[in-house]
Amino acid sequence: MIKIFMSKLFLIFFSATISMMKKYNITCPSGFPEFSPAEERVRQNWLAVIRGVFEKNGFLPVETPLVEREENLLAKGGNPKEMYVLKRVQDDDDTSHSGNALRFDHTVPLALYVARHLNELAFPFRRYSIGPVLRGERAQKGRFRQFDQCDIDMIGSGELSLLNDALVAVVIVQLFEQLNIGEFFVRINNRKILTGFFENLNIKSKDISAVMMIVDDLEKIGATKVLENLVKLGVKKDLAQEILNFTEISGTNEEIFKRLEQIKGGELFTEGVQDLKEVFSALSAMNVPENRVKLDLSIARGLDYYTGTVYETILTGYEGLGSICSGGRYDDLAEVFTGKKLPGVGISIGLTRLLSQLFDAKIIEPERSSPTEVLIITTSPDFMSNALEIGAKIRGMGFCTENYVEDKKLGKQFDYANKLGIPVCVVMGESEVEKGTVQIKNMTSGEQTEVTLEQLEKGLKNILK
Repeated sequence: MIKIFMSKLFLIFFSATISMMKKYNITCPSGFPEFSPAEERVRQNWLAVIRGVFEKNGFLPVETPLVEREENLLAKGGNPKEMYVLKRVQDDDDTSHSGNALRFDHTVPLALYVARHLNELAFPFRRYSIGPVLRGERAQKGRFRQFDQCDIDMIGSGELSLLNDALVAVVIVQLFEQLNIGEFFVRINNRKILTGFFENLNIKSKDISAVMMIVDDLEKIGATKVLENLVKLGVKKDLAQEILNFTEISGTNEEIFKRLEQIKGGELFTEGVQDLKEVFSALSAMNVPENRVKLDLSIARGLDYYTGTVYETILTGYEGLGSICSGGRYDDLAEVFTGKKLPGVGISIGLTRLLSQLFDAKIIEPERSSPTEVLIITTSPDFMSNALEIGAKIRGMGFCTENYVEDKKLGKQFDYANKLGIPVCVVMGESEVEKGTVQIKNMTSGEQTEVTLEQLEKGLKNILK
């Protein structure tokens, strides 16, 4: 009877537990990323490299609010269908606005920051911003609703030298050389060249933006589809072919410039060519190799936001990933808020999306979850105080060190180190305590060596070098 009663009691408890579990969906909300500890270590390393490159080039850190007034975000191109709008709350300082919303990029918050601090800033103003943005768009593979963006911008007051456009390209090159994920190159064009060329073909002004967007899709949809879409837009077939032929001009940077000089494209076209020449001349002066920066007339950056130089960065052999860092020059940053002309140039890395793609493509394979270099373990809890003392000593040597303090068998402790990818275990037992030594185990090779406490630092360095 007791067994039957216990069985029934277990079934009741099990059923109640299952019932309770069914009430909760613990999967991540669609479009919101979650990285493992090993992946997060890669992300943090990237953030450190990116921040370091930005600061070495003179960019200042700016932290803007995650929340801005909804009407301000809408004033600078926010799509209300993609913005996360918060429930209206009454503010102590202002009750006249419609509500608040979460930032969808770092550019609008930058415009607002400049407007708020216009008289305090030294121009040209170089800033970087790293942090999450949120967009309520349809989530899909590699495209998130919450993602980190890493931006730099150079803002001028009234005018901004084209040399800044070259400096931005240099930052891109420095970044990806330091991140060391493979060969890459930066494709550079100027929107004035394309706009001037389209105008010279008598493309209607109202259609130029649409033509630009179609050209921008060339790599995604192919030449045949681009021709088809241009004709659908109302561009004559012969002109559509001429546009396609123009975007396919290839060769060295010098050869492409020579071809451009032979084309009569009008005043804006000529201005764009001269601007781009100035940028490439500055890149040459800074000894940027030509295999890193390539003139590419198919780069349009479909947004009307860009008005001059545009950039896209491609990882060689993984062109299907698309651009891994993009940006360009724009004429108006915050005029709508300040009434002043504030031209700028900048780039952005969608860090979350990029890392997700690199992990999926096995371009980056996170090696270990833990930053710990040395794990201190004992054969018995009796020697824990000795182990804690040794742990403090090794941390003082500058090694990332962790003490395993649970009462587990030696095999379980080694398993813990293996699961976290900890490269070295320092083992203490009765014999070691008596002799004043420790065992150093290389977890990769399996080799184990006994050393005195005086030899400990050298022994660890030999393995961790």
